[in-house]
Amino acid sequence: MKKYLSLIVLTSALVFSQLSFSQNRIEIDKAANAKTKELRKTVKFEQNKMRDVFKAYQAFETTYQKIDDNLDANKERLKKIKEILDNDLKQILSPEEYERYLSISREDS
Repeated sequence: MKKYLSLIVLTSALVFSQLSFSQNRIEIDKAANAKTKELRKTVKFEQNKMRDVFKAYQAFETTYQKIDDNLDANKERLKKIKEILDNDLKQILSPEEYERYLSISREDS
């Protein structure tokens, strides 16, 4: 009986952690999708770049969500992930598009 109870508790914990991870992934994808669409409206980059821009924002959001609770203590890490996002977008966007992105992102900062 103890083995079954332990198995049920372990299985429940595993299911709960998977649900939590799935919910987190949904939030990350939702934020990345919104930022991709917003950037496309303002910078007006080509449709074929959307997937790459989404992936760049997805990587940013994954790390950002980890430090979001305490941004004051993670200023250096936040600066680093913003630099990585900028570099990723520089590789994806044309020079003109990237300049528009920079001017918009500086306004938001």
